Amino acid sequence: MQRKAFSKILILCFGVFVVSCSVDRPSEGSRKAGEHIKNLVSATTETEPTPRGKNDDSADDPAIWTNPVDAMQSVVIGTDKKGGLATYDLNGNLLNYYPDGEMNNCDLRYGFVLGADTIDILASSNRSSHSISLYKIAEGGVLDSIHSRAITSEMADDVYGLCMYKSPASGKYFVFINSKAGEVEQWELIPEGKKVGAKIVRTFHVETQTEGMVADDENRILYLGEEVAGIHKFDAEPTGTNNGKIITLSSEENPNISYDIEGLTIYPTDSVNGYLIASSQGNYSYAVFERQGNNRYVGSFRIVDGNIDGVEETDGIDVSNVSLGKDYPKGIFVVQDGYNYNGETLLSQNYKYLSWEKIEALFTK
Repeated sequence: MQRKAFSKILILCFGVFVVSCSVDRPSEGSRKAGEHIKNLVSATTETEPTPRGKNDDSADDPAIWTNPVDAMQSVVIGTDKKGGLATYDLNGNLLNYYPDGEMNNCDLRYGFVLGADTIDILASSNRSSHSISLYKIAEGGVLDSIHSRAITSEMADDVYGLCMYKSPASGKYFVFINSKAGEVEQWELIPEGKKVGAKIVRTFHVETQTEGMVADDENRILYLGEEVAGIHKFDAEPTGTNNGKIITLSSEENPNISYDIEGLTIYPTDSVNGYLIASSQGNYSYAVFERQGNNRYVGSFRIVDGNIDGVEETDGIDVSNVSLGKDYPKGIFVVQDGYNYNGETLLSQNYKYLSWEKIEALFTK
């Protein structure tokens, strides 16, 4: 049975931006650390704030679901790590809220065969139950829980980052989930009647804390961000080696990157080429690498004030290459905003939407 969706839940929490030394203000050091990055872009729109206090670290990771019938009815799904999942339309309006636990990261894939149905499936790391939560995605941003049982992690530390992967070799669907201790599990999703089960098929680890991950399905690659080390590149297949390779200039050897490395996402231009984008949280910027080959570093950009406030301390990010109308002709880039302002008033965290066309133009002049 579908859980009841709580529509239009919004708690507005007001605070004053004090110029001297307010605890609500983003880190001045982090802001200055990114000032030398001159590629600037501003957001087109933003979502309603999470239903949390202005000082709560709540919003974390977005996933973009493209409506296969009408792209303009596509939906952004965002985690609220203080208590649930929210879905938003392309204007940033809250559609539904699901108070299903402390959801940290989420990701989705299309075309999962479940009995006589073919569904689009969302996975989320649920810190309340130390598990993976699974949902069917439907019109209007409606989410329906479909895991057949609690998919409980065997990691010693709390579940944290998550991404999905569909193998081009086997056609199977997988979920990668990690912990702050650097542990990683790979779970295979298994249809069980009208529900979905899972089994662990692989475990490995990196040395220190990780969170952000993204899988390049076509090229069978898992990218994993070790927050104070850089971006690892692993074989995404369950039989793959557990020895990853750090991408050159994805660490603080790159003067445009300042730890932590957080969200990761991929913008494909074809089956091989495109861009890998990473949130450089320590200097409020985003690093862009080539998707192909050895992932050459292309450059970095920042999101600054425009009609919408700028962005600081981003956790999760996602991007879609599907045209979504005049505002997003080459797709949409969605980021979590750690400090969400209306003028000088601090609100609870939210997500910002940007035109990929404007970002791409920064690096193709």
